[in-house]
Amino acid sequence: MGELIPIVIIGMVGAGCLAAYLRDVVNVLRLWRRGIRTSGVVVDHAVTPADAGTRWAPIIAFAGEHGDRVACKPIVRMDAKLEPGKEVPVVYMAHKPQVMLIFTRGNMVRSLLENGMLLFIGVLFLGFAVVGMFA
Repeated sequence: MGELIPIVIIGMVGAGCLAAYLRDVVNVLRLWRRGIRTSGVVVDHAVTPADAGTRWAPIIAFAGEHGDRVACKPIVRMDAKLEPGKEVPVVYMAHKPQVMLIFTRGNMVRSLLENGMLLFIGVLFLGFAVVGMFA
């Protein structure tokens, strides 16, 4: 019984990582199929220091479906530093414009692959939990 608690925790961590990965995949696919396409302008960057170097997330402003101004980061992290004032194609969800990505084929595919580490960790942890249940 004492072995069951760590196995359940490992399984929950794995399931949580997979859920986060699948959420991003579903959002990207929804944007690809049903998102509203427009153009936006890079207005700023959110800077995050990391061990591997500085990460830049562009903040992009665009006009929403009803003409309201929206400024937000893409939903999937990017490491590209785009120049402020640069016009970029964006795609966003009508009911929630904060769910936005830069709309280029390369960026959409990269968005699907960007969080591959979550998929790897999720599968690894779930695999350990399954092996632990039957060991």
